[in-house]
Amino acid sequence: MAASSSTTPDPRNRDAARERARQVADQHARQDKRSRRILQLGILALVLVIVAVIGIVVAQNRAQQIPEAGPVPASANQWGGTVLTADGIRTGESEVEERDLGEVPEAPETPDESAVPPGVEASGDDEPVQVVIFQDFECVHCADFEAENADALEEAVTSGDITLEYRNLNFLDRATPTQYSSRAAAAAYEVGNQVSAEQYLAFVEEVFSHQGTGGLDDEQLVEIASSHGADIAGALEENTWRPMVNVVSQESLANGVSGTPTVFIDGERLGNEAFQEALDAAVEAKG
Repeated sequence: MAASSSTTPDPRNRDAARERARQVADQHARQDKRSRRILQLGILALVLVIVAVIGIVVAQNRAQQIPEAGPVPASANQWGGTVLTADGIRTGESEVEERDLGEVPEAPETPDESAVPPGVEASGDDEPVQVVIFQDFECVHCADFEAENADALEEAVTSGDITLEYRNLNFLDRATPTQYSSRAAAAAYEVGNQVSAEQYLAFVEEVFSHQGTGGLDDEQLVEIASSHGADIAGALEENTWRPMVNVVSQESLANGVSGTPTVFIDGERLGNEAFQEALDAAVEAKG
């Protein structure tokens, strides 16, 4: 009778097969882990985008929901002007505590450049020359005017030759997506509430030095204000002075101020003559 034969499996083959199976399983596990990580990162990125969009929408909605009526800043007269003198910034001079945009006349279709805005007038014989500047922090021509005349204006204020009144307007809000003109003007009101005339002038000069960059964000405005001694974060966040900015801008339009800078010296609108020459003549006439 023939003997039967059998083949005994080689243990080394079994070990090799197990090793290959383990490697395949490890590879699948790594791929699954990588896929989960990519999915998690994708979800996180989507969440961040959604949060950013919500933040922008909320900020825009808040900016658009400015009440028609609001308080007059301590640093402003009832016409929205911040007045700088040799003794500092005039405060508490407004005859009203609140202004309402609904009570301001609409601007005529054709600006009347012969009109004189309320509060702009010739000074008395024994009073400093009144200089009123209507400006917009997004206006390149205003920035040029500031660069050319800042030193002379500060000297004239300090010496008592003039009172210098700024009315900051928002004509160029449409030029930026964040209503920069309005935000910067509101910032200037809060700075004026807290600092000296010298510090206010330095704030104005520094803000204008950034003109043409597309507008500063609130954090940058807060930082500049802080460097000149004012904490304006809360006022910007709450849009405290934005109603007043709207009022003074509309009132300026209604009274013939349709562009910036527009300058009045003792009630007379500056024409094509050089500002410094006109100012010197007005000061000398007082002598």
